[in-house]
Amino acid sequence: MADGFGILVMTHGDFGKAAIESAQLIVGEQENYETISVFVVDNLDDLKQEMEDKVASLDTSKGLLILTDIVGGTPINLASNLLTRENTMIASGVNLPLLLEVLMNRGKEISALEEVIQAAYAQGLSIRTNKDLEGDDDDDLL
Repeated sequence: MADGFGILVMTHGDFGKAAIESAQLIVGEQENYETISVFVVDNLDDLKQEMEDKVASLDTSKGLLILTDIVGGTPINLASNLLTRENTMIASGVNLPLLLEVLMNRGKEISALEEVIQAAYAQGLSIRTNKDLEGDDDDDLL
């Protein structure tokens, strides 16, 4: 049995797969997760079956978190079919800071993740321009 909730990452292209691989470089190998890559040429019925098969392979006794890339896209539209399951949450807008936070909080109840995900999403955004360099030493950039 897995240590925490199951995770399904569904994205356009191989973005989700690459994000999980990148996150594992930082937080270590993960278990109880699956990824689905969605391409324009994919058949919706085949994708839905793949999603159901991958969810069935996960230990979801502590819940299921589905991470998708964009609101309104095929991944979130397909994943929404899984909301009939108890203890299931979908979060759209997956990025590496958000994924890292989720992976580091797998011991929490899935009901506590909404706040964790919102905070990670907000804290993971930083915009910098060359104006940020004015008055800074070069050492501050390292």
